[in-house]
Amino acid sequence: MEKGRELLKQYIPEQAVSDVLKLIFDHKNLRLVITNKRRTKLGDYRKLNRFQHQITVNHDLNSYQFLITLLHEIAHFLTYKEYGRKVKPHGSEWKSVFGKLLLDYIKPCIFPEELIPDLLHYAQNPKASTAGDGKLYIKLAQYNKDKNPHTKYVFELEKGTIFALDNGQVFKLLEKRRTRYKCKNLDNHKTYLIHQNAEVFVSKDTDNL
Repeated sequence: MEKGRELLKQYIPEQAVSDVLKLIFDHKNLRLVITNKRRTKLGDYRKLNRFQHQITVNHDLNSYQFLITLLHEIAHFLTYKEYGRKVKPHGSEWKSVFGKLLLDYIKPCIFPEELIPDLLHYAQNPKASTAGDGKLYIKLAQYNKDKNPHTKYVFELEKGTIFALDNGQVFKLLEKRRTRYKCKNLDNHKTYLIHQNAEVFVSKDTDNL
């Protein structure tokens, strides 16, 4: 357990380590794997076999996002244990389990005070991702060590904004489609759906495009 404590101290606020460690070790068939950065997800939960369950979390998250993501995935495991496979992944059962679990950690000794009102609001009706709550997501992103000060998230942009991805492709934002935005590629004039969490470079020249 001591190795687990030292490991978690590298990724989540120290004041949360003991409770999270107990939460994990209380379930002998649950293991945590810390992975490389993944563009499509921050973490996941899966049942490996009849006896083993696994949670993964990206290593590059700031400590607050890591803790929220870890609790999010633990809630999937607890929901499975209580309800089995018959419920939706982010349905009312998971929302209830995750909301109650998260509330136990929303304390000034764990999270910065500026995050607490947004976290309390989020815990009342958790989304499938913190990105579903744009205000909270932006505030959490302020604690990212590698956040580029010259980029914005797609969900921050107004309709008609011209922006570029990190691969150099240039788009014009057209309209929102749930968690993705319909955007027009200005090179081939095709439309694409770009995730609202994508970090992009905004063009100052947005006229006549």
